[in-house]
This record gives sequence, C-alpha cells and structure tokens, in this order.
Amino acid sequence: MGLCKCPKRKVTNLFCFEHRVNVCEHCLVANHAKCIVQSYLQWLQDSDYNPNCRLCSTPLASRETTRLVCYDLFHWACINERAAQLPRNTAPAGYQCPSCNGPIFPPANLAGPVASALREKLATVNWAR
Repeated sequence: MGLCKCPKRKVTNLFCFEHRVNVCEHCLVANHAKCIVQSYLQWLQDSDYNPNCRLCSTPLASRETTRLVCYDLFHWACINERAAQLPRNTAPAGYQCPSCNGPIFPPANLAGPVASALREKLATVNWAR
C-alpha cells in the first residue's frame, strides 16, 4: 500500500512500473494511460515489465491503448480486432482478456475511473453493444 501523489492523496496498492510511483485509479486514467500498472507487491516480486502490446508486440506508446478492469493494457485496435473476430452470438462472458482471461466487459456493479473509461470506449464499437 502506498499513497498516490495526486491532490486526491488516495491510499492505493497500484504501482506504475515505468515511473515507479503509487497511482490511484484517477491518475491511472489521466496520467498513466500507456504505462504498465499492477500491484506494488507484483513490482516487488519482479520489477521487469514489457512495454509492448501483448497482441502485436509493438510498443504500447506507439498507438491508442485501452486498459481492461484487470489493469492489463493493449492497443485499442488490437483488442477491437480480436473481439470483432469472435462469432456475433458470443456471450459477454466469452470476451476475455488475452493475458489473464478476465472479463473484457466491466461488471455492472463495478464503479471507478478505469471501468468508466472502458465502458465509454466499448460503447463505440458494434461487437460490444
């Protein structure tokens, strides 16, 4: 656990591997949109990180990204293309994170900046409606 340095001063267990600072979800969306962020404990166990999209292996900083509620980060175009290839009758639970198999769609009862940003982005594509 650590304290985010933003004006909100929230206690958080999220840690930006690139900038090596604690971040709250508000900062994550606003200031660390292309950074690898996981828990501080994960960083203590292994501070190495891959700054590339896990789907196309090109740098995350090179294109627009999207963060899933599991905090895994991908190029938006890569996630969009992958999901669009699934059959049209795929149930929402069939859309899963390529890294951890967590849900792509945020649960209805999940609130917060990451879930809100993801819902906004998902609303722009046909497969997510």
